[in-house]
Amino acid sequence: MQRQACRCGIVALQIMLGSSCLAGPAWADTSPPGQRSALTTVSAKTLIRLREQAPKAAKLQQSGSTSEPAFFKTKKGAVAVGLMAAGAAFTVWSINHDRKPVKSTIR
Repeated sequence: MQRQACRCGIVALQIMLGSSCLAGPAWADTSPPGQRSALTTVSAKTLIRLREQAPKAAKLQQSGSTSEPAFFKTKKGAVAVGLMAAGAAFTVWSINHDRKPVKSTIR
């Protein structure tokens, strides 16, 4: 049984190492900035939208006051804290009861 498990482990290791050698190396992109892929550039429409939203974001940061209350002052926050406290209490209770010796007719 142990030989079979050892052989399975060796085969799995050989497959992992062999498949990693088959993958080609990842070379750095040496192309000039003008010829890079579209994933690294921003379209004109996106750039216009970002410039329109920048003043709005700056105003929100300058005002500093938010209309939303803190998370723990909301009903969801209170429920979350209550569930965490109940979970901690159950953990302490179960650890306390697990330390008692097992009573069975066999032992």
